[in-house]
Amino acid sequence: MFVDSFMLAAVTRELAAFKGSVVQQVRPVAPFQVALALRGRDRQRRWLTLSAHTRYAHVSWQETPLPNAATDHADTLRFAETLERTLQRARLLGAEQVDFDRLIALRFVAVTPLGERRSLTLWCEIMGKHSNLVLVDEERQVVVDALKRLSTTQNRYREVRPGCPYIRPPTGERRNPLSVSHAELEQIAARQPMADASDWAKWLFGVSEPLLALMQEQVAAPLTQPTAFWQALQWLRVVLTHGAFALTVWRRADGTVFACYPLPKQDGQPPFSDCPPDLIAERVEAFGPALAAWLNALMQREAVEQRRRSLLSELQRQQAGVEQQLQELQRRWDEAQDAERYRKWGELLLTYAHAVPEGATEAVLTDYDTDPPQTVRVPLPDGKTPVEAAQHYFALYRKLKNAAATLPSVMDRLRQRVFELQQQIERLKAAPDAAVQSWRSQTTPASSSATPADAPVQRDGDFWRFVVANGYEVWVGRNAEVNMRLLRLARPDDVWLHVKGAPGSHALLRVKKRGEEVPHTALEQAAQIAAYFSPRRTAAWVEVDYTRARYVRPVKGQKGLALYTHFKTLVVEPQLPPQHRHG
Repeated sequence: MFVDSFMLAAVTRELAAFKGSVVQQVRPVAPFQVALALRGRDRQRRWLTLSAHTRYAHVSWQETPLPNAATDHADTLRFAETLERTLQRARLLGAEQVDFDRLIALRFVAVTPLGERRSLTLWCEIMGKHSNLVLVDEERQVVVDALKRLSTTQNRYREVRPGCPYIRPPTGERRNPLSVSHAELEQIAARQPMADASDWAKWLFGVSEPLLALMQEQVAAPLTQPTAFWQALQWLRVVLTHGAFALTVWRRADGTVFACYPLPKQDGQPPFSDCPPDLIAERVEAFGPALAAWLNALMQREAVEQRRRSLLSELQRQQAGVEQQLQELQRRWDEAQDAERYRKWGELLLTYAHAVPEGATEAVLTDYDTDPPQTVRVPLPDGKTPVEAAQHYFALYRKLKNAAATLPSVMDRLRQRVFELQQQIERLKAAPDAAVQSWRSQTTPASSSATPADAPVQRDGDFWRFVVANGYEVWVGRNAEVNMRLLRLARPDDVWLHVKGAPGSHALLRVKKRGEEVPHTALEQAAQIAAYFSPRRTAAWVEVDYTRARYVRPVKGQKGLALYTHFKTLVVEPQLPPQHRHG
């Protein structure tokens, strides 16, 4: 809670000067915050700001125009429209703080299109997470609308919805400290002895820690004693009756506002705990503008820090993902170092296939290429004959050899990405507030900066066409039906590409002549496109299989699925070709 009853009392006293002002405009300023433009009898325009923010709820005012900070918060827009429709040209009759509570009633009189006078009260309930703004028809004593509509399932004490009777927020046994008697204080203390001065808050409205700090300076005895507390209340009544405030703003050495309060302590310091040293006190003529500036700065600061935390979380998530991918690649690299073993197993199985018993799960063979000859135990995958197992190990050997050729460069890129992300994290932690607002573009990988909908590519029917290195065209399907159409249009020597082990668009690299070998750069860019148009777009690396179109056939009855053979695998970073990227 940043705004207490003493601060609201200072604002309410200033609002007395607005009596007779006419509402000219209502504007939604931020989520749970609206502003009323009032034109006074002196023809001056002032902005009355009302906020039901969970942390920074307040009532304040200022003379300078509010910035056009449009908000898309649905409840705020709805309530602002209701106020605009109901209070347009209404006249402010006065502002009242009820029972020294954090409850302010703004009373208006409006004239309906039929010329009838209508009395309305805008209740400002400044109560932390329960804060609300409620417009009430005084004649019918029903709610016209509320910024936060509450049903009985949300609040068992009262229902705050249009047409419901207005019920004040629950008060418990608390009472107005400005009207309580000395005898009543003694009765309260007898009923429950005060272990701490803050215990009075259970019985009286508006008893906050800053106010208690000021009250304690007015008496010698502890405020836990009823008589001492009564004497301090007499001082408070005099201050409020005569408006004997010393409106003060405290600034840090860099000029930023630390706090504001209607009265300082006797040493000139703010009545708050944990105040930084070397604060500079500044007396101000009006409390409303100072309060608005302070709370708006706090809200902006909190929004920046929330954004900073969100961006840091995203960067750290990306970093953890890349590190996990790097670990997986390292495991595969270690496995690739053993590729020769699988080649040897395949050769031994082909050589001694006739000697392997039928149904065996392991072949015990002799390798005569070693000196001396060694016995080798070769596992046989379930259901495979020795020849089929040999083909399996040859395929695994080729895959690992291919990985051994491509993995080092991919791992280097991943290590560089981890380093870049760590640098961004460190810069973001130290970045000034203004820089945090424009940080999003730095956290988004270049590979995802363009989307299929806005990529500057040519569209041919229902698929996209890209131009990659050496002038080759790559066609990409946009759905399962178009993927099948690509297969029908493919020529036997065209190169078909698809992400390994995941759904995604089919890609087709169109060759220029039969039997030609496509340059590796063109193949790599085509694979990057296929990876980009897949659910793995945000990964640091993706495996993409490619083969000639003659080795691809659709699965009957399974739209979008295809079987393929004679394939090789590339490991690439998902992205569009350079000429098709934004920014």
